[in-house]
Amino acid sequence: MAVGNARQEVPRPHPQSRGKIMNLQNKFAAISASLLLLSLAVPADDAAAQGAKSLVGSWAAVSAVVTDASGKKTDTFGPNPRGLLVFTSDGRYTVTIMRASLPKFASNNRNKGSAEENQAVVAGSIAHFGKYKVEDKAIVFDVESSTYANWDGAPQKRSFTISGDQLTYSVPAASIGGTAELVWKRVK
Repeated sequence: MAVGNARQEVPRPHPQSRGKIMNLQNKFAAISASLLLLSLAVPADDAAAQGAKSLVGSWAAVSAVVTDASGKKTDTFGPNPRGLLVFTSDGRYTVTIMRASLPKFASNNRNKGSAEENQAVVAGSIAHFGKYKVEDKAIVFDVESSTYANWDGAPQKRSFTISGDQLTYSVPAASIGGTAELVWKRVK
C-alpha cells in the first residue's frame, strides 16, 4: 500500500451546479456595479443639502435678486452686496445683508439722520437672527428679531440648494414684495 503517493480525489461540482454558482456570482457583480454607479450618479451635495449639517458655518453674500409681479428683476442690495449668514451647529443663525454703498450720516449720529439717509439705510439693508431647522429641503428661520419687524416671531421657510461652496435659497414673499433668490458663498 503506497501511502505517500495517494491522491485523494476532491469531488467536483456537477457542471450544472457550477453554472448556477457562476450565474450567482455574475448577478452579485452586476448588482454591486449598479449600486456603485448609482452612488456616483446621485450628487452628494443634493443629499447633504437635506440636512442642517451642510449649512453650518459662515456664508458671504453674492447676490440678492427680487422678481416683481411683472417679472422684472432687481438687485435688491446692488450688484455687490455685503453680507454674512452664519449657521451654528446648535441651531442658531444670524444674517445681515446690505448695499455696498450705504450713505454716511452727515450729522455723524444715527439718531439724527435725515429722512433720505434713514430711507437709504432701511431700503439698503436687512438683518435678522434666531433659530433654524431644515425640513422638506427647506431652511425654516424662526425669526426672533429682525430689522423688518413684520418677520419677528414668524417662521420664514426658504427652499434651498447647495452646490459646492454655494448656497442658494428662495424667498417666496420678499420684504419689499415679489419673490427673491439669494446666493451665498461659503467663507473659508
